[in-house]
Amino acid sequence: MSTYFVTRRERAAVVKRERRSTVLRALIASLALAAVIPSTPAEAARTEAAPAEAAPDSAALAATGRSAVYGGGPFYSGGQPVMDTLRASGFTTVVLWAIHVRADTGDLWLNDERIIADGAYVGNAAWPDQLRTLKQSPTSVNRIEVSVGSAGPDDWGAIDGLIDRTGTGSGSVLYRNFQTLRTITGADAINDDDEQHYDVDSTTAFARMVIAMGYRFTLVPYTNMAFWRTIKTNLGDAVDRVYLQGYAGGAGNNPATWASSLGMPVDPGLWSRHGTNCASGDSPATVESRMRSWQTSAGIQGGFMWLYDDMQACAAQGSPAAYAAAINNATGTTTPPAVPPGQNVAVNRPATGSASCTTAETPAKAVNGTVNGGTADKWCSLAATKSLQVDLGSSRALNGFVVRHAAAGGEPSTYNTRDYDVQTSQDGVSWQTVAQARGNTAAVTVHTLSATARYARLSIITAEQSGSAAARIYEFEVYSG
Repeated sequence: MSTYFVTRRERAAVVKRERRSTVLRALIASLALAAVIPSTPAEAARTEAAPAEAAPDSAALAATGRSAVYGGGPFYSGGQPVMDTLRASGFTTVVLWAIHVRADTGDLWLNDERIIADGAYVGNAAWPDQLRTLKQSPTSVNRIEVSVGSAGPDDWGAIDGLIDRTGTGSGSVLYRNFQTLRTITGADAINDDDEQHYDVDSTTAFARMVIAMGYRFTLVPYTNMAFWRTIKTNLGDAVDRVYLQGYAGGAGNNPATWASSLGMPVDPGLWSRHGTNCASGDSPATVESRMRSWQTSAGIQGGFMWLYDDMQACAAQGSPAAYAAAINNATGTTTPPAVPPGQNVAVNRPATGSASCTTAETPAKAVNGTVNGGTADKWCSLAATKSLQVDLGSSRALNGFVVRHAAAGGEPSTYNTRDYDVQTSQDGVSWQTVAQARGNTAAVTVHTLSATARYARLSIITAEQSGSAAARIYEFEVYSG
């Protein structure tokens, strides 16, 4: 572990100027790095099956608006399961946090992992290929950004010094290292998270260097409006997004005021549940409420969440999909994600389930191939234990599942199923859980996977957003072929 940078866990706990230097020193003294990178195929397979990533394919809605998520250690050490969770989350932008620049050598570090030295990639060999899958269909992700800076090491001061010594030409270490960074990450933009240096000349010179490479440039202010306004003026349309911190040191920021000053809309950000007993920060419900308020008052076109690491640690308080849906629901329209390949082989197959709410809302309604028959065109159940099962007639190679919840049939989104498992069986007796959703808010969820089974079952854990009793499933689709 580098002594030059604090660890990923320490950064996740001490982000964005909250609990400043006293707490930072205490954390450095008490915490240790715990990330594990799979080093063999067998170990990678164990990571793939880890319960903490049990829902990587439970897609929320793919947003037509903008929703970004910052992440630290898990985006590097979490392997393909984390990439799959992001692809299925509904977030459109993934921000790799944080790139640090060594003042003496210009080496680039991702938190406490050195990844680029003298123009060459020296990090985890598997990581570039894992990152490339983020934009591979089916996915909600259409943009990757690399965040430079933080409230910790003075990375922008290091950049300033390197520019003074070696410039920004194609032979400079800054140029070569950031060109390699773009190659290995596929990044679309540099995310400027300067929280202490604020030097206009060096920031402008660096930005023009990376813009010439093909990066866009995004601003991440929480204070010092005059500095950011000058950078925006200097760079013009090359700045295509502004992520305004609305938490910790930026908790009092008004998106409308910043948008007026910078001459462009801003995407405000909030901090997910975190801290002791996950009692601090915003839940998906409060994120949606605050984003809706800002959409009305400031015309925001998107928003972002800080921090994926905390979403993992506080999974019971809200999944990435739930947070993405909160932003997408508040700030833009949504469209269903791509269904799995093949055809829906559950249509009009024999279906059984727990007791129905009424004689019209039977299991057969959930496999009749339509959601357009009115609010009775669904399976509904008030049973204490709720499940819906379909017999496919013979064992089939399955590509995935689509679940169409209450809002897909025109009912309130508060009735959408919150928590459930998708299970398969060859004999209708022994069942295997192949997909899960926790904290879902979406009207349509997609699970793309590979399995072989004759029977498919939807087991409802929490039927509605409020935890109320009635399960409402308009269609349970099973794809094969």
